[in-house]
Amino acid sequence: MADEVRQHMLECEARTWLRNGYDTPERIEELTLAIAKRRGQASAERLVEEMRRQWRRRADWLS
Repeated sequence: MADEVRQHMLECEARTWLRNGYDTPERIEELTLAIAKRRGQASAERLVEEMRRQWRRRADWLS
C-alpha cells in the first residue's frame, strides 16, 4: 500500500513539473539541480525518470 501511494505521488509530481513547462533539456537540468540540492541526487534521478515515463503517456492525462 505505501509503495502504491509513493508511486502515485511521484507520478503526480512528475506531471505537475511537466505542466509547468519543465519539458526541455535546459529546464530539466535546472530542475534536477534544484531537487538534488534539497532531496539528493537519487531522488532527482527518480523524478526525471518518472517525468520521461509520464511524457510518453501524456495523451492519457494531458487535456
